[in-house]
Amino acid sequence: MTESISMQLGGFLSIYILLLLITGIFTYCKIPQTKFLILGTLQMTVQLIIAGYVLLYIFENPSPLFILASLSLMIGFAVYRTLRKNPWLNPKFRWITALSVIGTCVAITLFMLLCVIRKDILTPQYVIPISGMLVSATMNGATLALKAFKENLDSHRQQIEVLLNIGAPPAKILHPFITKSLETAFLPTMNSMVGMGIIALPGMMTGQILAGALPNEAVLYQITIMVANCTTVCLSSFCLLYFGARTLWNERNQL
Repeated sequence: MTESISMQLGGFLSIYILLLLITGIFTYCKIPQTKFLILGTLQMTVQLIIAGYVLLYIFENPSPLFILASLSLMIGFAVYRTLRKNPWLNPKFRWITALSVIGTCVAITLFMLLCVIRKDILTPQYVIPISGMLVSATMNGATLALKAFKENLDSHRQQIEVLLNIGAPPAKILHPFITKSLETAFLPTMNSMVGMGIIALPGMMTGQILAGALPNEAVLYQITIMVANCTTVCLSSFCLLYFGARTLWNERNQL
């Protein structure tokens, strides 16, 4: 039950045989994504191998400097990707988005470490994996929220202009779009929660079981991570939408 799995190199390399199946389907369906698939897989492999050795070094040399550098890199990349996917944001909206992502990730990570699992905040074995999962969820949620918000504004442009012309306040006009965008951002996380334990075992729980942890112990960690993920997605998306939307009109209530 508690024996961990040690993967052999030959077994690991055999997984790439499955790429031939995907390539065959792409070729049959004339989907021009074979090159992207191969390059993406190679990039993922190289990045994860490098990350594995970097984390191994940090775990063996638990310096606060290394831990802070790793966290800064993860959060900085998440902010960069979120802003890059939404070039339409004005400068103030960009700052609000960045602060929402950073503040939420740091706050929920500290809460998880200090109040939930009660470990030292500078223990790399805990802080890096937990923060990584939270940062990833926050980045995806924020990107999806902003994308949905922009699409809602574009599709209802005439309606917004009519409401402005009759004197409706911008905050009241944009509130339904904020609510709808927040719901859109939260939906994937909610769907994954509903299917866990019935459709599939989630990644963190599976990894712990493969590493030798008892299933009932792995369940507790997975539940806490999912609740934390939901919180980061909801809180960051709400903050960037609610406060960011206020940068879209001036003191004369003009969008």
